[in-house]
Amino acid sequence: MSEQAQLQSTRRISKIWLVPILVIIVGGWMVYTQWRDQGPLITIELQSASGIEVNKTPIKVRDVDVGQVKKIELKPDLNGVLVTARMEASAARLLTNKTQFWVVSPRISFSEVSGLSTLISGSYIAMSATDKGREQRQFVALERPPATPLGTPGLHLTLKSDDRFAYKAGDPVIYKGYKVGEFEDSEFNIDERKVYYSAFIEAPYHKLITSNTRFWNASGVKLHLSSSGVEVETGSLETLLANGITFGIPEDSPPGEQITGESSFSIYEDESAAYNTRYTIAAEYLLLIDETVRGLEVGAPVEYRGIEIGEVSRINATDLVNGNILDEDYPIPVMIKIYPGKVRQQDNQESLEFVKQTLRGWVERDLRATLRMGNLLTGGLYVDLHHTQTNAAASMRTINGYEVIPTVSNEFTQLTQKADAILDKINQLPLDSLVGDTRQVIEDMQSAANALEQTSNDVGIVLEDLDTKALNRNLNQVLNDVSTLLRNYSEGGLSEGEIQDTVDEMQETLRNLQPLLLQLNQRPSSFIFPRDPGTEPQPKARAREREE
Repeated sequence: MSEQAQLQSTRRISKIWLVPILVIIVGGWMVYTQWRDQGPLITIELQSASGIEVNKTPIKVRDVDVGQVKKIELKPDLNGVLVTARMEASAARLLTNKTQFWVVSPRISFSEVSGLSTLISGSYIAMSATDKGREQRQFVALERPPATPLGTPGLHLTLKSDDRFAYKAGDPVIYKGYKVGEFEDSEFNIDERKVYYSAFIEAPYHKLITSNTRFWNASGVKLHLSSSGVEVETGSLETLLANGITFGIPEDSPPGEQITGESSFSIYEDESAAYNTRYTIAAEYLLLIDETVRGLEVGAPVEYRGIEIGEVSRINATDLVNGNILDEDYPIPVMIKIYPGKVRQQDNQESLEFVKQTLRGWVERDLRATLRMGNLLTGGLYVDLHHTQTNAAASMRTINGYEVIPTVSNEFTQLTQKADAILDKINQLPLDSLVGDTRQVIEDMQSAANALEQTSNDVGIVLEDLDTKALNRNLNQVLNDVSTLLRNYSEGGLSEGEIQDTVDEMQETLRNLQPLLLQLNQRPSSFIFPRDPGTEPQPKARAREREE
């Protein structure tokens, strides 16, 4: 008889289930590890998505991948694109409000050539490396790479300008021809109508910036036509192709304190304008010009004995004097400024009063102002203060609160006035009668010339009638006779003694004839009429005149 099997229930799990459970555990651990190690998602706002690709375009810090683009979409207002990127966990501490992003792509301009390596590898998003600031996940990318990455040693400055020139990011800052910094950004203030620039000066050149430093434009080539002549200014080759500025400290100014923090400076048109800003106090005077002011410009120098002591501030200041330019004797008002600092005085009120008192005494004595031509090529004028030789005293008068310096005409104007006076005298001459008399004299001279020509013709006719051949024969005969006489004398003819005796006898004869000749000279009629002390016989005509 066979045994019956006994059935018992069991609750054990099969070992085969260990495999999927292990897979689930490992997979979960991997998911957890990936979730734990992955960095945060960030949003970057760009102007366009040119060169950006999902799951391909990396985010780099110093050429190290720290993230990747995961999504690209348009902004709700369609004014750009939003790029979503996944960052590495190690880069999470770099995501602060001071972090900057920008797209690196090929850039070629006058001021820079960059990003050429992306021609092969493609564009990428660069990120600045800084862990300062508060945590942030949304960013706005820069339109171009920053001029100076964060952490670069140097000095950041704010520069402002209200002139016609403008600068862009990347334009250089030059010192003595060497690039020491560049512009980073610009912003136009509508209310002030000025442009504000952010500039960076690299270390160690930032030590050159002091409280007395002045900045001015150094762009391109500058051609100045002024009263002093023609001046050509050029910067470096870089500033010839693009804009740029330079800086310096006036020669007669102290170095000043070094700038260590962010400071603001103005950009001036040129070096002269930049250096003149150190003079803050000036004495203003009024000139009344009776001649033309053509060639005189605002900013023209005011000189004393060839040294510049001021400048022209206004021309034709009609609000200071009465009348208008249509009046015949209207003087043109010109305002000038004289700086105490330019006459070796301090730039303060005490020096200003000293300068005013000195000029007041000089004016009462002999100081006068004259417009002179500084350059024949440009015709530019300047104001010359000089001591005249006249003894005429003049007091310093005041018009609308401004002291007036008397003026005198320059040498050119005086010569012009003398020339006008000479022309006036010439115009007063009786030119019509002089012309008539001159015409008559010319006609008489013409008649005399015709008569002389006729006489010359008559003489020519007479000379033609002469028997020149017979005359030549006679002359030849005389020469032959003389030659014969000389030959006879040389061959033993009349001796020298005989000739001398003959000459002596001729002289004796002339001495004997001298009384007779004297008598004939005194009384020519003594040989005809007897010697009578009575009246001399007179010609008949003379006798009739006496009877009448």
